[in-house]
Amino acid sequence: MQAVERAERYSDPMEHRWGQRVTLEVPVRLYLDDAALGRGLMRNVSISGALIETSLEIPVFTNIVVALASIEKSGPRIHELAASVVRSLPTGLGVEWRDMACPAVVALMERITGKRMAALCDDSAFTTKAKS
Repeated sequence: MQAVERAERYSDPMEHRWGQRVTLEVPVRLYLDDAALGRGLMRNVSISGALIETSLEIPVFTNIVVALASIEKSGPRIHELAASVVRSLPTGLGVEWRDMACPAVVALMERITGKRMAALCDDSAFTTKAKS
């Protein structure tokens, strides 16, 4: 008889994002009710949210717009992504996209990683660990 390893699902209780986190450095502008708040630097992104480095102090649960520029075949374009501030950090903000896996986020992640969307949806918040 062969021994069977028991696998457990492990969840990081502080991890709230779905999909792979992709490290990047993309300048963004932040808006509230069509008024410019200021600038930031998107440091990582997933299909459900992003970490934005900024000196702005925006309260948790504030709905904002994250605007980022992209170069497309037809020329430069600004993508406006509706988000909600879910975490305030000394170095910036954690935001959750109001439209998870929207085309602009998917295109950004695919372009940076060279991977297709299906590969980017792997949920790194849950991993399988063999019990020792």
